[in-house]
Amino acid sequence: MTTHEIEVAGEHLTLHSERAIYWHAQRMLLVSDVHFGKGAVFRRAGIAVPSGDTDDDLARLDGLIAAFAPATIVVLGDLVHGAATERSVWVERVRQWRQAHADIAIILVAGNHDRHFDVRLLGIDVRPDRLLVPPFVLAHHPEAHGDGYTLSGHVHPGVVVRDGWRKHRLPAFVFDREVAMLPAFGTLTGLHETPAKPGRRIVAVTPAGLLPVMV
Repeated sequence: MTTHEIEVAGEHLTLHSERAIYWHAQRMLLVSDVHFGKGAVFRRAGIAVPSGDTDDDLARLDGLIAAFAPATIVVLGDLVHGAATERSVWVERVRQWRQAHADIAIILVAGNHDRHFDVRLLGIDVRPDRLLVPPFVLAHHPEAHGDGYTLSGHVHPGVVVRDGWRKHRLPAFVFDREVAMLPAFGTLTGLHETPAKPGRRIVAVTPAGLLPVMV
């Protein structure tokens, strides 16, 4: 299944296998850790990675926009990966994409990588620390806040799922008592294993769709 319905802090959220959350009450699409330009950074460093990661990720965002018709997109940090100029290929590609979706409000809650490039040049609004939209605190770092339940990124959470004798390391949505972590959205992002434990809800992103992980 490509979607999974969940209730968090009294709100109905839809998890999507493209590693995004849709918040129905606010018509808000949430993604985290896109890391635009990561492939370019690797290639400048002499690391052979294929090009096209930016186009792939923009196409996935287009698919989510077509599925949900959000009024707002919030990126929970690390929209970009490293330094770039306005002439960088990925910058122009993202700028064109932003102009094509001028009717959608797009907000970045700045993450640690976002210091490398001013995304306001792309027509994207920036919040330097967190964004309070009750009952949620939208943030990059997975820290509890007294103002509400935190939806965050940063960690690139993943989980190991066993299929007989095989083990699969998969991106995952992780929901704890006060904080949730979204899987990294970007194509070229790794993951950090986040173990299951009592009280923690985990939904793994598999090639076949979403899979709730039982503790």
